[in-house]
Amino acid sequence: MTGSPPPDEVGRLVVRLRAAGGTEAVCQHCRASIGTPTGVGLTMFAGPEGWFLASHAGELADEVEDLQISLAQGPGVEAARTLRPVLVGDLTAASAAGRWPDFAPRARDQGVAAVFAFPVLSADHPVAVLDLCRAEPGPLSDDDQGTASRYAAATALLLLDDLLRAEPQSGAELPVEAARTQQAVGMVIAQIHADAPAAMRRLRGHAEDRRQSLSEVVEDVLSGRLRFERGLDR
Repeated sequence: MTGSPPPDEVGRLVVRLRAAGGTEAVCQHCRASIGTPTGVGLTMFAGPEGWFLASHAGELADEVEDLQISLAQGPGVEAARTLRPVLVGDLTAASAAGRWPDFAPRARDQGVAAVFAFPVLSADHPVAVLDLCRAEPGPLSDDDQGTASRYAAATALLLLDDLLRAEPQSGAELPVEAARTQQAVGMVIAQIHADAPAAMRRLRGHAEDRRQSLSEVVEDVLSGRLRFERGLDR
């Protein structure tokens, strides 16, 4: 399926997602709307620092995003580079191993059979990637492709909302929430002596354990109210 989603449909979706919590609601609502993916992940661009996983819903999405970030390889990385969806219905195919020799076998070992990546574009610049993954191989239907494309387009507008709510600054590349999350990740890296994916997992795990939003945990880290200890899972 090609072409941009209808602006009126994207606009209605943006309104619903704003009411549900903005960018933090994207993965959960996308997964529920499509129904077929095992997991959905949203990875955001963090300027010179690269990419980080902003949110996810369902199983396997966490593993898929962490692998792509750590290996700098995979359908999401290619979608950001080409500015087009990258749809991989079978990671066991020789073509998948040829395109991503590190990512494909490691993703299969994690139980991932299919990945469908949709770039989130702002002025034709990739600011994030919305990834759908499944434990079973098979193509993504045209209808589901259309739905995922609408969610990717809506995410771009939600990120712009975040940026416009931030204090004006020259050359800003990140929505304020993404920038604050990046800063918190950096602090956790220093606290636990680990890499960025591990620090992000600790933030998300803390939020899930205490039924907080990721933004609340980020605020606690930035304010100094929350510190993570080295060597603990949470």
